[in-house]
Amino acid sequence: MSAYITMTTPMIDEECLLAALADQGFDRSQIEVHAHPVPLVGYEGGQRTQMAHVIVRRQHVGSSSNDLGFLATNTGYRAIVSNYDQRRFDRAWLEQLGARHQRHWTAKRERLAAAERRKLEAERRRVVEAQRVAIHQRAQALGYRVEETREGDTIRLALVRRRY
Repeated sequence: MSAYITMTTPMIDEECLLAALADQGFDRSQIEVHAHPVPLVGYEGGQRTQMAHVIVRRQHVGSSSNDLGFLATNTGYRAIVSNYDQRRFDRAWLEQLGARHQRHWTAKRERLAAAERRKLEAERRRVVEAQRVAIHQRAQALGYRVEETREGDTIRLALVRRRY
């Protein structure tokens, strides 16, 4: 029976953990993701008491290996590695996995920030266009004609009324 070691990691995002595992050589089809933790399987083929949300099953880890698991907690994922597998998945490997996770996390935050900027810009344009249309309608109702000029992002509206 194998003993498992649980190590806290700084990894907090599932998507980034999956990408980091892929960077470390695990194909996405080899990684199981569960909404609720499921038992890990040991070398002997029996279920363990250790549970995990993200699992790389033993057949993808190595012929004599146990499942490699990551349990989601409030403080990040906890890596669950058997004593036997710590030769391959040691602290240095986990640190490299954490560094790759951090790189993916940074890229994800930049993507989200860029998407948020695009969303805010689209909202700003929608508001400006609504204001422009409202001014045109109000001016027309008061008997004015609107002359519109654009200079870059600036819109200039001039109200013109002819009197004879």
